[in-house]
Amino acid sequence: MDEVSECETVRRNGVTFVRATVTNERGTPQVVRLANRLDGPVWPPRFGDVTAPEWTDGTWEARVEPGQTVGVGYATPAPPFDDEDPVEVVSRTRAGDADEAAPEEVLASLDDWSPPSEALSSDR
Repeated sequence: MDEVSECETVRRNGVTFVRATVTNERGTPQVVRLANRLDGPVWPPRFGDVTAPEWTDGTWEARVEPGQTVGVGYATPAPPFDDEDPVEVVSRTRAGDADEAAPEEVLASLDDWSPPSEALSSDR
C-alpha cells in the first residue's frame, strides 16, 4: 500500500477531476494519508457547507481496514501530469484500537435534520 492502487484524471473546462483508490493489503487496519502532487489547490468533496471529514488542508486521511479498497476523489485547477500519478501516499501507520473519530467527522456523518413544520407553527 505504499502506492495508490489506481488513479485517473479527467480535465474539463479548466478543472482536473482526480479519482484514486487505495487498498490495504496488510493484515491490520492502517491510517493512510494521501496528498495531491499537482501544482494547485485541492477542492475536496463537500456535503452542503461541510467539507468531507477525511480532508484537512488539502490532504486526505482515513482508516482503511484489511482487504478494504477505498475510493478518493477531488478537483483542482492544476493540469494533470502526463506520466505520473497526481496522488501520493505520504504516510501509512498501523491504526490502534483506540482510534476515535474527531468531532468534525462525527458531525459530518450525521444527516441534516430540521424540526417538523407543526413544531414551528405559531398556532400553539
